[in-house]
Amino acid sequence: MPPNNKKLIIFDVDGVIFRSQLLLSFSRYSGILNYLKAFYLCFLFIISSLNIRVLLEKIYINIKGLKEEDLWRVYHRMKIIENAEGTIREISNKGHIVALISSGVPDIMIKDLTEKLHADCGYGIEVKIIDGICTGEIGGLLSHSEGKIQIVEKLLKEHNITWDDVVVVGDDKNNIDIMELAKISIGFNSYFPVRKRAKYLADGHDLRKVLDFINNEDEPTFDELSAGLKHESSSSWRQELRRKGIHVCSLFVLLLAGVNYLLTLELLLAITIVYALSEWARLNGIGFPALGYITRLCVRTCERRRFAFAPVTLALGILLSLMLFPALIASITIAILACADSMATIVGKFYGKIRIPYNHKKSLEGSAAFLIIAFICAAIYLPLKTALIVSLVSCIIESLPVKHDNISIPLGTGLFLGLLI
Repeated sequence: MPPNNKKLIIFDVDGVIFRSQLLLSFSRYSGILNYLKAFYLCFLFIISSLNIRVLLEKIYINIKGLKEEDLWRVYHRMKIIENAEGTIREISNKGHIVALISSGVPDIMIKDLTEKLHADCGYGIEVKIIDGICTGEIGGLLSHSEGKIQIVEKLLKEHNITWDDVVVVGDDKNNIDIMELAKISIGFNSYFPVRKRAKYLADGHDLRKVLDFINNEDEPTFDELSAGLKHESSSSWRQELRRKGIHVCSLFVLLLAGVNYLLTLELLLAITIVYALSEWARLNGIGFPALGYITRLCVRTCERRRFAFAPVTLALGILLSLMLFPALIASITIAILACADSMATIVGKFYGKIRIPYNHKKSLEGSAAFLIIAFICAAIYLPLKTALIVSLVSCIIESLPVKHDNISIPLGTGLFLGLLI
């Protein structure tokens, strides 16, 4: 491989190669109080109330007295991300340099991990051990904020390459400095500060997901471009169908409200709060049982770096309908929101050609689909003539350039119905 094509691929270890944090695992092994302290200290680090040096000093002081064999025991229990060795081997086979760099993992363990995964080199912090006992003292370049930059610059000189040849895969704010200098930065299951700044994002339990971004500079063939477009279109279809499937499921609220009205309101509120917590977890690279997985399957590309508000506005639109309108009106507005709005999005996104003059984000084809489904929903409860009028008004509301139509559609339709019947 020509020298100018060689890349330096840097992997963080905690949260990237390891599926969890070794520092927290050390603390948990030393006792529940130390674990809670370490968890709190990590939170302070995430919100920038502590720098990396203070964080490391406090955590390693907490585990002072642990035997070296205990540290190794915890290290060997750490779960490694799927396909870590295969991914690194594939990168190395292309002539690139792979480095594991961690500010939290002891250097002796990084060296062992480097050999195990067949990386080219590895760097960790120096942890002082005397007579087989951890003293709590730390040192080395990586125990300081600028340590990673200094290590990378040393590697660049050794291999006669520049920051334009660097790819960084990281998850937390301690990687931001080198990410901003590197040509390619990949946030892998990343916390919000990294998620905002990284050039690319990858989430999940398979390290192979970063390969597409690492190879991003290679010129794709026509067949690869065609395959990529087909895959993107197929993925987009599946994603929208999942989203609108959840949208349609809001019809079950009508059944539940008919059985227990107050319980329905409480459940909607509780689900909204739990969803907000799961979004916070997603934006900080933390897995959230069940709901987090569903969100990752449904979230659009534009929502990967920010809070996805659509489920919140959907729940709020349904809540307001149930609280403000009589049962008949609430049933009609929720049915239209669940079914007609979902169909409008699918038809408009994949078949929409003619844009609405006053709202270029929506199409006449999507609005036509909305009108038909809204009419069917309204006709279940109302005379056909009234149902047609209601569906027309609701269609006009849906077409307006309003940011949160999950709220405007049920409220506008409900208010009009209140005047009409």
